[in-house]
Amino acid sequence: MNIALITQSFLPRVGGLEWKVHYLATEYVARGHSVTVFTTKPKGKYRDMPLSVTPSYSIVRCCYGFPGCSWMGIDRLQYLMAILKHHRRHPFDVLHCHPLGYPTLYGVDVKKRIGIPVVATTCGADVQIVPEFNYGDRLNPRYDRIVRKTLQAIDVVGSISRSVREEIESMCPAAEIVDIPNGVDWENFQVWKSAFLRDRLGISRDALVILSVGRNHIKKGYAYGIKAFARVAERFKNAHYVIVGGGVSQLAPAVNEARVNEQVKLVEQVPMQEMPSIYHSADIFFNPSLVEGFAQVNAQALACGLPCVLTDAPGNCDAGDHGGALIARSADINSMADMLQLLLEDAALKERLAREAHAAGTRYDWKTIARAYLDIFERLIMTRKRSPA
Repeated sequence: MNIALITQSFLPRVGGLEWKVHYLATEYVARGHSVTVFTTKPKGKYRDMPLSVTPSYSIVRCCYGFPGCSWMGIDRLQYLMAILKHHRRHPFDVLHCHPLGYPTLYGVDVKKRIGIPVVATTCGADVQIVPEFNYGDRLNPRYDRIVRKTLQAIDVVGSISRSVREEIESMCPAAEIVDIPNGVDWENFQVWKSAFLRDRLGISRDALVILSVGRNHIKKGYAYGIKAFARVAERFKNAHYVIVGGGVSQLAPAVNEARVNEQVKLVEQVPMQEMPSIYHSADIFFNPSLVEGFAQVNAQALACGLPCVLTDAPGNCDAGDHGGALIARSADINSMADMLQLLLEDAALKERLAREAHAAGTRYDWKTIARAYLDIFERLIMTRKRSPA
């Protein structure tokens, strides 16, 4: 197959969306398919930044992405021209768009002209809405109209969690909904137990390390997580809470207020290649989130065999469906503290959940995720070939 992946944001910018497109593209190529990623040209600090990977696929930078270009429709024209130009040279069999919204709108533009199938993958913020956190792209009426419009025009939409599916269903789409979560680069996370964090942060080898990973955003629930840990720290003096992610140093006032300065460490975003060692430095993974699309950090923690404490927030608790996690009530400090304390007290439970976590993590291997999408592509292509012109 010749596959076009369409996205507005890509490497060297780093985030869940960018890594998702990269890993899917890599797996498609590894299975013998041709892949081209269509994206915007990097700007600002990313303009001269080198890629953090060596891609096995092609990248076409087809849009400058300046302010207002989407509103004026200039980006649509640039994407359309670039995709059709490459299609004339080497016809695409399917378009895979990431996420809903503008990238999927670009795919629909192409489909109208050449008729090839379009599959879109959600990221969470493109579908979910939480007005009290000002969270969700669809809070913008224009974006909401685009999402609803594209859901009527594409062939398949991939939902990454139960809550995302419910939001999609509420819009009565014509597109088929399939349940395919985010993934993890499984093999790179299969490393030995590490002392990386302990050595870097000066934490003793006999300490218990609780880890959270993710950028500082109100939806991540770190304010509640820090307070929950403060309650745990009153009893477990050898417990440490490490939060890794962009902007987490801004949580220092919350740490000071909870009076856990000595036991909470805030680490700004680190290169992806260091993340396996960071996870394997911890004893427990803790995600106090208030809402998620589907947190890739949960899948990464499971892949490392870390027993987890996850909140029951939309999109967050799905990672515990197959074992390996205790589920606490979202925004409930006592509930989260109780679950953390239970794991710290019960070594047998911690060991059992670690085994379950590692087994559950195999479901999120990018190889498995890519195969699910490739099966859909093949089905859509065969259906198109059988249909009258």
